[in-house]
Amino acid sequence: MIIIILFNYVQPKFVYSFTKIFIMGNIVNSEPYQWKDEYTVNITVIDEQHKKFLSIINDLKLIINGKSCKEKVSDIFFQLAYLIDYYFLKEEIYFNDLKYPNFDHHKKQHNLFIDRVIQFQKDLENNKPDLCLEIYQYLENWFDEHILKYDKEAVEYLKNGGVK
Repeated sequence: MIIIILFNYVQPKFVYSFTKIFIMGNIVNSEPYQWKDEYTVNITVIDEQHKKFLSIINDLKLIINGKSCKEKVSDIFFQLAYLIDYYFLKEEIYFNDLKYPNFDHHKKQHNLFIDRVIQFQKDLENNKPDLCLEIYQYLENWFDEHILKYDKEAVEYLKNGGVK
């Protein structure tokens, strides 16, 4: 259902903080982000989700540097829709089943992410300039703030509940 909704609208810090990213003339540092052991939470489905998220960021870097945002950003939206539909839902099921005390907050954060992706799609339809850079900055910040901080803390609860 989330995919349909999305397509109805056409600090431990991550490897670099936004202020350290080389952005000049709508080009970002082309070096792909690499998965690091310190990112691992040792819950297979969540580590897969986080690796996929990093892959999406790397794909977006290629699109930005190839100056093909308008032509290829739909690939990013498709990947994000899959991530949301599969991984977010699975993560939320784990948290709900194990009665995670901050479940409502976690789900709210996911919903805000979904709302932002939908807004990005509207921005694409309205030919917003520098949209891919804005998406890139948002995804990088999400990796820093949600994945590396919040998820990493929250998965301890899942591990204590026996999730592997």
